[in-house]
Amino acid sequence: MGGRPIEAAEANKPLLVGAASSLSEPLQALAPGFAAAQKVAAPSFNFAASGVLQQQIQMGAPIDVFISAGEKPMDRLEKAGLLVAGSRRVIAGNQLVLVVPSRSPLRSLQFGGLDSIAIRRIAIGDNSVPAGDYGRQTLAYYRLSEAVKAKLVPMGSVRAVANAVAAGHVDAGIVYKSDAHNVPNLRIVAGAPEASHAPIRYSAAVITTSRQTKLASTYLDSLTAAQARQLFRRYGLLPLPVAAKR
Repeated sequence: MGGRPIEAAEANKPLLVGAASSLSEPLQALAPGFAAAQKVAAPSFNFAASGVLQQQIQMGAPIDVFISAGEKPMDRLEKAGLLVAGSRRVIAGNQLVLVVPSRSPLRSLQFGGLDSIAIRRIAIGDNSVPAGDYGRQTLAYYRLSEAVKAKLVPMGSVRAVANAVAAGHVDAGIVYKSDAHNVPNLRIVAGAPEASHAPIRYSAAVITTSRQTKLASTYLDSLTAAQARQLFRRYGLLPLPVAAKR
């Protein structure tokens, strides 16, 4: 978390980071270290579905840094000229898994068995949630899109999906491995093959409307430092090479 301290003029107001809800634990855990190293206030966070955050930014939300769980929301902002040139980078990856409540008898369930009559409700991210996109790609890979269409329960964030499964409101859900790691009462029963969906990468960038672009850039640098990479791994994420490109 090292680096040159930011000028006092930029330290008066905390950065506002809009980030995918699946990053809530690691980003909050890293915040105090960044603040101490840079002698600034700890970042504030707005955690939500990546697509929702993208729309908020386009509507003028005062977000300094955006971290998306999918490339599409970031692509849209880049096309709209809302990303600081050269600031976009990949900071981590994830894996897609199928989960059931920890006490569920469906311990041998696989993606290919989601059309079973024993499965009535399957939680999945809605169209604003990148995990939902990856989940639908995986269902298509197994040729189950139509077979399970009526069973799908779309939700507004991947964390909402994980919580619904943990509470037993649905029979199964499709989430990131990190959510299964961080939400209690979940059992991973299957992992989605890499070939079944697009690569899961968290893309981050500085927003052009930020009044603290230098601080925001330093914050992004901190997310690829060794300490951040270790912590991402601890929370079930997949650290990527420093300064990884799209």
